[in-house]
Amino acid sequence: MRLTPKGILFAALILLLFISVLTRLNSKENPADYQEYGQPAEPNEIIIITDTKEEVISMYNHRDKKLVKMPMEEYLTGVIAGEMPASYELEALKAQTVAARTLVVHQMPEYGGRGCNKHPDADVCSSYAHCQEWISRDQMRKNWGEDFENNLIKIQQAVQQTKGLIMTYNEKAIEVFYHSTSNGKTEEVSEVFSNPLPYYTSVDSTGDENAPMFEGSVTLTNRKFSEIFESRYGVKLDSDNLASQIKINSYTDSGRIRDITVGGKKMRATEFRLLYGLNSTDITFVFGKDSITMKTKGFGHGVGMSQAGANRMAQQGYSYKEILQHYYKGVEITHY
Repeated sequence: MRLTPKGILFAALILLLFISVLTRLNSKENPADYQEYGQPAEPNEIIIITDTKEEVISMYNHRDKKLVKMPMEEYLTGVIAGEMPASYELEALKAQTVAARTLVVHQMPEYGGRGCNKHPDADVCSSYAHCQEWISRDQMRKNWGEDFENNLIKIQQAVQQTKGLIMTYNEKAIEVFYHSTSNGKTEEVSEVFSNPLPYYTSVDSTGDENAPMFEGSVTLTNRKFSEIFESRYGVKLDSDNLASQIKINSYTDSGRIRDITVGGKKMRATEFRLLYGLNSTDITFVFGKDSITMKTKGFGHGVGMSQAGANRMAQQGYSYKEILQHYYKGVEITHY
């Protein structure tokens, strides 16, 4: 039988339709998996997922002194459990998750970061003093007791509902800082760390005044205060007259001390804070006859998101995106 041009065209269309159906049946695509990443499918759209494997990160466990590889979202579960109270609002936990994920992506060599210098092959370490806190499931059980299962489910919910999301500025993952409790305002980054960054400015942070760590106090005898200072700097202070030997030189826009002079030695308030183990650089000195009391407001360096402030915003109905964009100015929240 001889086919006409119209017949040939019709046969070709039938063949193409058959191939399309066969391809769809054999595909391993999973629209549900695709939608987990926040990109819903259009009606009748064929979505091919070439790789749904979760990102694996390398973490140096500073407690066990071992390099551990684990899925990104599993790592983040341990971070949120270690960094933020599980009793906080879900939107605050979600904001913390995005901030924590951004910190890791910014550090990963795969995305142009420098990794963690605690180990040559580490993206990040488990220490809050260096990267960010991470705790194991066993430690979660010890910390939470009978609340373990409920707290774990809540944190996993925060992690899964923000899966793959990070903060970017000019299409790059930002350098992330966050802290426990502000003094009512956050600190401009260059007041604490070396370089200014456009997405860090001093912003109001409400609700911190009700947080457990908002007020702190350290009291030392005059002699002990002088001994600590002399052992660090070799400067001998007059223990009988400390008030005349401590001078506040300037304050930051957030009301924290910028620099201070003690016994003729000028230093950054951040250095003074670490020397005496103070909660923040918002310091008020109270001089007694034989003692000195250093009262503080806030807990942490004050840069970036206040966790207590984030929780207060969540209680007021703000979403995690609104919380993040309040503390990190001009950022986009997107999939990396």
